Amino acid sequence: MLLKKQTVWLLTMLSLIIVLSVYYITSPEQSPTDLAFDQEEKASEDGSKETNGDTTIQQVDSDQMFTELRIKIEDQRAELAQKYNEILASTTVAAEVQSDALDKLTALQELAMKEGTLETLVKGMGYEDVLVNTMQEKVQIIVKVEETLSKQEANEIMRKAKEHLGDKQVAVSYQAAK
Repeated sequence: MLLKKQTVWLLTMLSLIIVLSVYYITSPEQSPTDLAFDQEEKASEDGSKETNGDTTIQQVDSDQMFTELRIKIEDQRAELAQKYNEILASTTVAAEVQSDALDKLTALQELAMKEGTLETLVKGMGYEDVLVNTMQEKVQIIVKVEETLSKQEANEIMRKAKEHLGDKQVAVSYQAAK
């Protein structure tokens, strides 16, 4: 039984490494910046933030931001998965701790699937690209639009997020397509 679990987790980690490797190889050269902080600081400085209930609307500047944030999210998720897999593989850890790690790993994988589903649904609403980040306390959704994102559109995105992710606080940002 333990050997089967280890095999499954090994295959999961290998597939994650392959996906990340392909992603890094195919993505263009990028400058290392912490975009989430940069964008929040810019928005607070220039006052371009509008709020509507739990929804935040803000314009984001960088074209490479989607790729960089996806990589950052995948890295965070891979680190957590590795931590949980190490606990599962350990023979010195109590069964309760291993069970808890397995539950957290399963929840992490389910959350990634929900992110992907929500991205697909929001893209289906007519947006060029969408990024959903649930790895933070507040769910961050960034959409690429032609001009600006209206409050009505942001509220519709927020409703979709609540349907698929539950009752979490949502921040909606947008990037103007070039």
